[in-house]
Amino acid sequence: MSTIDAGEPSPELDDAEAQMRRLDLFRRAHAAVSDLTWGENVSVYDVLQVARFLEEKEEN
Repeated sequence: MSTIDAGEPSPELDDAEAQMRRLDLFRRAHAAVSDLTWGENVSVYDVLQVARFLEEKEEN
């Protein structure tokens, strides 16, 4: 039986994983913002601010 040597991850895989992490972060931020009661409409900028906050917390 032959073995497959996967070797190092390709740059494309690293890019795809980074995009998936950012997408997951955005989804979590959107869910957090959507669950709150707001006096006015929530914009995408609000969601992005929450995503930045979550990203900073993950880095620490």
